[in-house]
Amino acid sequence: MEHLQINDNGPAALSIEQMPDEIIGHVLYYLSPEDNLSGVQLVSRRFYRLANEPLLWKYHCRTSIKYWSPHHRFQKRLAAQVQRTLWKWLYIRRSGVNKQVSRTLDEIIRTKVHRGRGFEIISRLGYDAKDVLLENCQAPTTADDWIARRYFSNRVLDAVHKHAAIEEWDSIAQSSEPWELRLKTRQLERALGAFDLFVLHDQPGDLDDIARMLDDIAASFRLSHGGFLNYSTRKKALTLVRWLRARNLTGLNDPHNDYRNLRNCLIGQALRDPDHDSLPIVSAAIFCCVAARLGIDASSCSFPSHVHAIISAPTGYTLDGDLAGESDPSSQRMFLDPYGSDDEVRFAHLESILGQLGFAEHTVQFTTPVPASRMAIRVAHNISASLGIPNMHDRLAPRAIQLLNGNSHTNATACSYAASWAMLILNRPDRTTWLDRLEKFLKRFPDVYPEDAWLVEKYLWPRFYEVISTPRDGFRRHHTRPGGPINPWHFWQGMRDLDGIPPPVYRRDRCNNRSGPGLQIGQVFRHRRYGWLGVITSWDERKSSRSNYFDLSLEDPADGPPIPPGTSRYGFFYSCIAAAEAEPHIVSARNIDTISDSTLVTEDMFPTAGKYFKRFDAAACKFVSNIREEFPQD
Repeated sequence: MEHLQINDNGPAALSIEQMPDEIIGHVLYYLSPEDNLSGVQLVSRRFYRLANEPLLWKYHCRTSIKYWSPHHRFQKRLAAQVQRTLWKWLYIRRSGVNKQVSRTLDEIIRTKVHRGRGFEIISRLGYDAKDVLLENCQAPTTADDWIARRYFSNRVLDAVHKHAAIEEWDSIAQSSEPWELRLKTRQLERALGAFDLFVLHDQPGDLDDIARMLDDIAASFRLSHGGFLNYSTRKKALTLVRWLRARNLTGLNDPHNDYRNLRNCLIGQALRDPDHDSLPIVSAAIFCCVAARLGIDASSCSFPSHVHAIISAPTGYTLDGDLAGESDPSSQRMFLDPYGSDDEVRFAHLESILGQLGFAEHTVQFTTPVPASRMAIRVAHNISASLGIPNMHDRLAPRAIQLLNGNSHTNATACSYAASWAMLILNRPDRTTWLDRLEKFLKRFPDVYPEDAWLVEKYLWPRFYEVISTPRDGFRRHHTRPGGPINPWHFWQGMRDLDGIPPPVYRRDRCNNRSGPGLQIGQVFRHRRYGWLGVITSWDERKSSRSNYFDLSLEDPADGPPIPPGTSRYGFFYSCIAAAEAEPHIVSARNIDTISDSTLVTEDMFPTAGKYFKRFDAAACKFVSNIREEFPQD
């Protein structure tokens, strides 16, 4: 290669062959890994050697990919010597996973056939799929299918998070309680943080983020208390609880109105929300997790109606730093209420409350540390209690179920789902309460989360089999129908069976009523009576004994003139989604006023629109169908 000249009088520039390896190696950091693989390393043997430096590929793995499944032990790899990991191989393998996720997601969006299988494939990949899914969650509005792509990417990402949460609970249920302080509190924060995963969507706040937020709180406390290590255990605990409460990191700002708000049950929501509102159980968990990072032995105790924290002195010492000797055991532990008090809670006060509740003989049970699994079960019960409030107090419903992000009603259903999973996984299976809870679960959720059939088979079926010697008939009662009883497992098995079957096809030119449906899928309308906006998602034709079925509504039935013997009439009804709601509606044509003003339709108005539509056509004020398999002419 000839030397390149800057000018006739200036010094000669170095050719690439003359450049030191250090300069070329530095330049390679600014090239994309794909350019490296497809071009640079093919130039020469020297470039191949430089382009395959382990440090270079370690850099690409660290900067190009954010999320890794736990089995990679990525953080440990980063801390180890670079030669101990085949970084280029790891990057290439992960790139292959990303391509697999993209292909599978495209198929999920394109067709209903084997959609559940697609969800399972990606969910099993875990966090290795998260980078691609997050990218598609923010698909640009210029994409042909951006509404569908955002919807299904979020839905699949939810499935990945649910799998991670259930796997976490299953791991806790199968393992013994750790003795080491930091491992105990790590198990607690992950057991409680798993509930957040069900409503995380595409936002930060997963288990690792929760750990980092708690790390930051502990680091901030250390900075503000330079002499902390010299304090006695009692002074450390009291200083910490007062510091947390002074910064509203525990407790509630307005317990009278907000105590049963759903977000107060979730530790991730409490840490991320500016107000940091939390129930006593979450406040106690936050205190214990921060305390463990500061070397304080703190655990939660399952005190009735109000969880407290127990602080234990180091072995051989009292809480005040003296040698324990033959002193009173009470000098080696203390109780705190991080939710509601800056001061120590006397044991005699707790005994008095237990006596008033009629639990005096269970004092030891309620004033000793309990494992993370019991705390998670208690959170599940709190979630169920919170979700009962809107039915009793409609005025408080919107605020009671509002989380930091996502549709409120969808989040409420997801939290109920999470609570059911936690109680089924973390409680020991038995033939009474557990089976009743399982039966209700199997009947309630298959239509809402059909993509989770594989999770039910993986985690619940083995537990069921442990309890029941004859799995085909393990429940005391069955859901009945004219053809006989149904085993509740059949609801989920039906979802598996339907997954590979093409959906039925509805054609306008094959309707019995030759005029066909008067409205099209995707049309936006205003409900004539109630005024809300909706979008038509399907139509169906049914035979009616009334002459004008088309004008009859399931909302407002009316009598029609009789039909002469020997004749019949066919009419249509329309399914739709309403603005800001997750549940579908059925509306008659006479209650539909189509609209043409596209400015009335906002991006977040229909949270489930992506289930049916590719994009919104503003010029026509109509959503473009993504369900042509079922309705090819719409």
